[in-house]
Amino acid sequence: KKMDLLNSLEAKLLGNDGTEVAVHSLQGKLVAFYFSAHWCPPCREFTPVLKDFYEEVNSDGSKLEIVFISSDDNEEGQLEYFKTAHGKWLALPFSSPMRNQLKVKYGVCAAKEKDAVGVEPRRQGIPTLLVVRPDGSEISVNGVDDIHNSGLGALKRWIAAA
Repeated sequence: KKMDLLNSLEAKLLGNDGTEVAVHSLQGKLVAFYFSAHWCPPCREFTPVLKDFYEEVNSDGSKLEIVFISSDDNEEGQLEYFKTAHGKWLALPFSSPMRNQLKVKYGVCAAKEKDAVGVEPRRQGIPTLLVVRPDGSEISVNGVDDIHNSGLGALKRWIAAA
């Protein structure tokens, strides 16, 4: 059974201010899943870059929505990282089963959680920014490199491929 966040109406997302956000707010938007964790130094390095990118591409209307998929060790760790370091995007709650389902579906997770989550094959570690179409199919699993290499040009390419 294909698990697709974007069509799963029971899934709730968290806003950066702690509010609950319905999944249907993502409809019609380009969505990127941000697989990351506070304990991961490369993630902490990339998050401010992503925050600047997000603010810039959405400065004249919402073009990209990001959903944080945490590999933090606990809910406190996720919320602390999300509220203090992340942009004003969304997150899957720590308790959501979809957090691990998406890791399995896309083959992306931290090395230390691979066996516990059951990610096989593991295609990529964290940080990963995975850009998807509204049906959940992949546009790019290399969003981190796309942004480093092309800056705002990355968004144009993703939109063209959507």
